[in-house]
Amino acid sequence: MMKPSQSLKNRIAGAFILLAFVLCSFFSLAAYTAVELMESKLIDKNLDKLATNLIGQYVNHRTLELPPDISFYVGVEIPETLRKLPPGIHEIEIEGSEMHVVVRMANDQHFVIADDTSDFERTELLIFFAIAAGFIASLLLAVGLGRTFAKHVIAPLTALATSVEHNDMPSTLPSLNTQNEVGMLARAFTKRTDQLQQFLADEKLFTGDVSHELRTPLTIILGASELLKVQLAQSPDQLAVAERIRRVAAEASERVSALLMLSQSPDTLGGSQLSLTHLIEREIERCRQLLLGKPVQIEFHASSDVWVYARAELAGIAIGNLLRNACQYTEEGTVKVQLTTQQLTIEDNGPGIPDNVRTRLFERFVRGSENHHVGSGLGLAIVKRVADHLGWKIQYESPAGGGSRFILAFPANAHIEHRHVPL
Repeated sequence: MMKPSQSLKNRIAGAFILLAFVLCSFFSLAAYTAVELMESKLIDKNLDKLATNLIGQYVNHRTLELPPDISFYVGVEIPETLRKLPPGIHEIEIEGSEMHVVVRMANDQHFVIADDTSDFERTELLIFFAIAAGFIASLLLAVGLGRTFAKHVIAPLTALATSVEHNDMPSTLPSLNTQNEVGMLARAFTKRTDQLQQFLADEKLFTGDVSHELRTPLTIILGASELLKVQLAQSPDQLAVAERIRRVAAEASERVSALLMLSQSPDTLGGSQLSLTHLIEREIERCRQLLLGKPVQIEFHASSDVWVYARAELAGIAIGNLLRNACQYTEEGTVKVQLTTQQLTIEDNGPGIPDNVRTRLFERFVRGSENHHVGSGLGLAIVKRVADHLGWKIQYESPAGGGSRFILAFPANAHIEHRHVPL
């Protein structure tokens, strides 16, 4: 599931909100600065000029012309709260009233001119409240517009993604004729889908043709080997050779059928209840030819008769490849096979897997051994492909004592018969 922080719609809406926040912050700061400048220009400077005129009138013994809300104090007349203020312009609060005060020293006399600016301060506060309300309203509007705009912009992409997810025909994808980036993406999807479908069709045809061409000679070999067995019934040595030809041809025929199944969709392939215990026993018997002349034993332990829903041909090709690898690369010691209801473990004490290929072990043409004359590098890739086809998991581990350990994990299945199977 996509995280909300990774959603393109949320990112567009977030960018919209961030832009609104920056712009609102800028205009709020500009408005605040304008109000403060207005206070400085209209009140402080005018009050300073008025103080100069009033002091001049007082010094020249002229009648003082005091505007409303202006108080003029000289010497002992100055209230105690204003007497200790230094010369200059001050903004103070006295008994709940906001006052702008000018303090002057002239002709060895102490002058104080006070202006009650409570009405202006209340107006200024209302202005700041209006700015804050506008800021919040703008952000809320940005949230709504951002989500609506983002939804509108992302709608074509969402429709395209939904169509691709539902495996609609390439020719029916939305926005194919739209002359914008979404249209370009839809046409690119269509082109690549057509290429992939053509490639898959060619691969299926190739697999079917190869399977058909191989089955014919394999059928002939099987028939000929059966006839040889009948004719050589009185020659045990030659009969063993004929039996080996028949067995190898039968195995090759099974592998061809399994590879043909891999080219089909798992949903259409179907399957049946399969006893993995019996299948593993069969594959072990097939691998014994690889151990002739080598001091190697195979130990098979099964806690129960494990059944899975799968095609025997596919399960056999995966397990058979893992067993053959273990037998082929083990020169002495033991190949241990452990089956439970959750997994199959095949472990050997061979040379193990070099560190430089472990991360690419299940890729095609990657060999687990440094000996490039052994194997084609396809066996483990086929095992991985079969496991994916069946919904199983394949992983590799390096045992502490050396060698290799491969684990095929599959869903737990019902127990049929508990037993211990040493081979």
